[in-house]
Amino acid sequence: MSEHTKRDHYILFALGAAAGSAVGLVLGSVLAYWLGDDTVRAIGRGLRRMAGRDPEPNFELFLQ
Repeated sequence: MSEHTKRDHYILFALGAAAGSAVGLVLGSVLAYWLGDDTVRAIGRGLRRMAGRDPEPNFELFLQ
C-alpha cells in the first residue's frame, strides 16, 4: 500500500473542487435555460425579498 503525501491530498482536493464547480456551473446553466428567464428572475426576487434586500418599498408600512 502506498502512502499519500500532503501534496497528493491537496491535488485530490483541488481536482474535486474543480470538478464540482464545473458540474455545478453546467447544471445551473441547464436548469436556468430549462426554467426560463422569467422564472429565474422571480426566484431571485423572492430570495432577495426573504433576505430583506428588495429594492421596492414595502407599501404596507405606509398604511400604519
